[in-house]
This record gives sequence, structure tokens and C-alpha cells, in this order.
Amino acid sequence: MSAKAKTIENEPTTAITPMDMIDRALSSGSSPETISRLMDLQERWEKNQARKDFDTAIASAKYEIKPIVRNRAGHNSKKYVDFAAIAREVDPVLARHGLAYRFRTTQTDRINVTCILFSHGHSEESTLSGPPDKTGSKNDIQAIGSTLTYLQRYSLVQALGLAAADDDDGGG
Repeated sequence: MSAKAKTIENEPTTAITPMDMIDRALSSGSSPETISRLMDLQERWEKNQARKDFDTAIASAKYEIKPIVRNRAGHNSKKYVDFAAIAREVDPVLARHGLAYRFRTTQTDRINVTCILFSHGHSEESTLSGPPDKTGSKNDIQAIGSTLTYLQRYSLVQALGLAAADDDDGGG
């Protein structure tokens, strides 16, 4: 094998990205249709890369998030994790991995809450819905607020695949 062939074999190779292809097409005077197709390819490539980065960030964050201790007594004295406890545990971990969440709500006869988990140009959504919680002596606004809090808590838990734990302080 010649010295030149050995040198080429040992050189690191880098993949040509769609942006490289666009640059070459522009330099060579390619048609607007070709440029448009390459720009579409670049957009798909970026979306795919964003999804991969998101998946990596979620996997890393999930590894760090520990089960959250049920800290409140609810209906029939059943213990549950309130939203503040979830946020205290997950927000710093998500931030370290470039992840965040927000909520979108709509209301008809039911209240719909969508948790939008996002990062790196990619997002995923988890939607739950329910009627206003008119139990107890809640007025109409309190009934809506109760349902919103409940749906925010559970849509975030669902989006992240979280687990709650019983308090085993002293028993574990």
C-alpha cells in the first residue's frame, strides 16, 4: 500500500451534514428547488438531533430523580405527593440537564391540562382532563383550582414517569 493511501486511511472522517450540502449546492449554483429540498433535509436532521438530545437528557435526569415521599393526606386520609414537593425534587435535576416543563390548559365542561416537557428544540406532551372538583365546600373557582393542581401534578408525573414512595423514615 502506498504512503498516500495509508495517510488517507488514518485521517479522521467527519460526516457531511445537510448544512455542508447546502453550502456546496449554493457554491455550485444549484437550482432553488435543490436548495429547498436540502433545507428541508436540514430541518429534518435538526429535529432528529433535537429528539436524540432530548432523549439523552431525559434518561440522565430520570437516573437522578429519586422516588418522592408522599407528604400530604388527602381524601380518606390517603397520602399523596403535593406539587411543591415534586417541583422541589425534579426542577433542579431537570435544569441540570437542560430540561423544563410548562402547562397549557383549556376548559369546556372539563378541564384539560397538558404538561409540555421540552429541551434542545424538542418537546413532548402529556394531557389529562377532569371535571371541576366540587367536593367539600369549594366555590366554583376553588373547584377549578383544585382540578388544575391535581392535573398539573399528575400530568408532570406521567410525563416524567415518576414514582412516589411511602415515608419509611426510621423504618427503612
